[in-house]
Amino acid sequence: MATKTNVATALNLNQIPSKISQYLRKNPATAFILAFEALLIAAVVELIEGNVGGANAVGVYAFVALVIGVALHAISVIKGSKEGKISL
Repeated sequence: MATKTNVATALNLNQIPSKISQYLRKNPATAFILAFEALLIAAVVELIEGNVGGANAVGVYAFVALVIGVALHAISVIKGSKEGKISL
């Protein structure tokens, strides 16, 4: 038999994907910054395996993702300051 805490935990776990989706819609820069981190890890793995060319190629994509993420974040901060919102 499920207790109240087990049911509450299950409900919270079921809400996580929708909350992540809502957050990514509200802050699109986050997806690009997370992609940067994942690509950077992939570049490190390529370097560890000795594939310098592959690491450089993945590193370029990681840098592009970071630039796009930072630009989108800057745009959202500027728009927020014009609307009187405080951005973190």
